[in-house]
Amino acid sequence: MNLTIKNILPIILFVFCIFSIQNSWALENYVGELFKTDKPITLYTATQAEEGKANKEKINAIFWQITDLQGREHYLFGTIHTDDNRVSNFRPIVAEKLKEIDIFVMEADEVIDRSILQVDPKVYNGYLTEEELEKINLLADFHTMPREHILSMKPWILAVIFDSPRPITPFNQDNLLKSKAEDFMKITQGLETPREHFNALDKFTIDEQMSLLKAVLKKDLKQKEAGYELLVSAYLTFNTEKILKTDTQITKSLVSKSTWEKMEYYFLTRRNKFFGERVKELIKGNRIFIAVGASHLGGETGLLNQFKEAGFKLKPIQALD
Repeated sequence: MNLTIKNILPIILFVFCIFSIQNSWALENYVGELFKTDKPITLYTATQAEEGKANKEKINAIFWQITDLQGREHYLFGTIHTDDNRVSNFRPIVAEKLKEIDIFVMEADEVIDRSILQVDPKVYNGYLTEEELEKINLLADFHTMPREHILSMKPWILAVIFDSPRPITPFNQDNLLKSKAEDFMKITQGLETPREHFNALDKFTIDEQMSLLKAVLKKDLKQKEAGYELLVSAYLTFNTEKILKTDTQITKSLVSKSTWEKMEYYFLTRRNKFFGERVKELIKGNRIFIAVGASHLGGETGLLNQFKEAGFKLKPIQALD
């Protein structure tokens, strides 16, 4: 159980797809309509980027160089939490930039006190049918999680894990970046503490969490695999606005309007602003490499827009082959 928890913690810390385009654990649905007008990805030189800006063209990139007001260069990488080979083929420049920085920054620190992930199993009483309980047991086997401990985990955690079409591994994209930073002897830390992160999650009632879990339990493997491919496809456009829009549509399809409004506020709007404030503190005297879910880059409150408004210069970098 401890190994399973350790492997899923990097994913759990980016709860629900809206916060971080979690493909493996994403709460998928069908939103193929979002992809009807895709154009081929274009990576610009600095001159082309300026011309593109003049023509109001969108530069698609999930890896950015951020130059602050003091002229220091930092890096922002929008991640997707999967071990899929299609998103782990980093170009050499990613390692080069990791060598340059002082601190590698992820969304949240590792959970040490695992009690914040746990719940009294009695909360499940009366919520699940015999059929749903049996499906939980089968999914626990699929994800190599001991059945006897499964109902001691909070319902939203089970929803995130069970929505994965493949067993959990510790080799997701985020961990690969963190491991490389550690190889270079860099300091690693989170923008949030685990307590800060999970305090927001606890604002969701057991009823709301159970509703999400029950929605996930209704899905079969084929649906999960289709959603997984949808999310990977969105990510591989490198279009942060599309990634955010896809995440939003997927998540909204699984929860009530009132639950969605809470999620959008606590895990996107408020969290983005909090991330931006923490980053601006960390760059004082340090060069940093920020790795956060790609959905945190786009949108009005996204990090890219926050950095632009702060007067920072942004330059796209091609991250994947």
